[in-house]
Amino acid sequence: MRISKSTISLFLLPAVALYLCIFLYPTVRALLMSFFEIPNIASRMSEWKFIGFENYWQLLHNTYFIGSSWNVFKIWLFGGIVVLFFAFLFAAILASGVRGKSFWRSLVYLPNIVSPVVLTVVWLHYIFNSTYGFLTKTFRFLGLNGLADLQWTSDDHLFLSMLIAYCFGSIGYFMLLLNAGMERIPHDYYEAALLEGAGPLTKFFSITLPLLQDVFRMALVLWTITAINFFVWSATFGQESPETMTPGYYMYIKVFGSSTTVYQEDSFNVGAGATVGVIITVSILVLSAVINLFFRRKERLEY
Repeated sequence: MRISKSTISLFLLPAVALYLCIFLYPTVRALLMSFFEIPNIASRMSEWKFIGFENYWQLLHNTYFIGSSWNVFKIWLFGGIVVLFFAFLFAAILASGVRGKSFWRSLVYLPNIVSPVVLTVVWLHYIFNSTYGFLTKTFRFLGLNGLADLQWTSDDHLFLSMLIAYCFGSIGYFMLLLNAGMERIPHDYYEAALLEGAGPLTKFFSITLPLLQDVFRMALVLWTITAINFFVWSATFGQESPETMTPGYYMYIKVFGSSTTVYQEDSFNVGAGATVGVIITVSILVLSAVINLFFRRKERLEY
C-alpha cells in the first residue's frame, strides 16, 4: 500500500515544528545577536546596541581568539590523524576475527562511557602527575629519567598532554563506527583476493578502504563537529590557560565572564560570544562541505 505525500507530511509536521523551535530559532537569534553589543545574557532587545560587524572585526584581531582558533585547528588535524589511525587499526584487528572480539571492543570503547570531567581528573592526577603519576613511575622503572622528569602539565607541554588524553578518550567511538562498516563488507571479496595471492596490506588498501569510503567520510564529518566544538576538556584541563583555550570555551568566557585577569577585559559581551558561536557553526559547515565534496557519496560502494 502506497502512502500519500500528504500523510507523510502530516507525520513529519511535529518533528519539523519541534526542530524549528529548538534549533532554528536559537540559531537565527544567535546570528542576530552577533551584530549587537549585549552586556548581559538576560538583557532585553531594547538594551541591545547595534554595532554591525564590529564583533567580527574585533575577534579577527583578538590575540586570544586567534590563539584559540589555532589550538582547535591542531586538535582537528593532528588529533584527527592519531584518532582515525588507531581507530582504523583497532577496527581492522577486530574485523580480522581475533579471539575475544567482544571483550576487546568493549575495552577500547570503555573511555567513551566515562565523563570527560572524570577522565580529566584521572589523567591530571594519576597519569601526568610528576610525583606519583603512571608515566613518571613507568619511565623511572625503565630508567628513562629524562622522560620521568618531564613536567606534563607545564605551559610548554599542557596542550600536548590535553591532546593525548583527549585522543585516548575518542578512539573507541570511531573504532566502533569503522568496525561496523568493516563487518558489513562481504567476506567473498577477501576470499577471492586471498586466492589471487593478495596480502593483508593489499586487501586493506584495495578492498577495505574503497568499500569503507562512505563510512570514513561520515567519521571525518563527525570528528570535525566534535573537534571544533571542543569545550569540556579545555575548560577542565587548562583552567583558562592560553595553551588550551579553544573557541568553544572562549565563547563561554565572553558570555559568562572569567575569574582570570587575562580574560577579564574580554568578558561579558554576549554579542561577541554569539559571534564566536556563528564562526564555529560556519567553520563546521564549510569543512563538512569540503569533506563531502572530496569524498563523494557512491551508493555502489556503501556497506
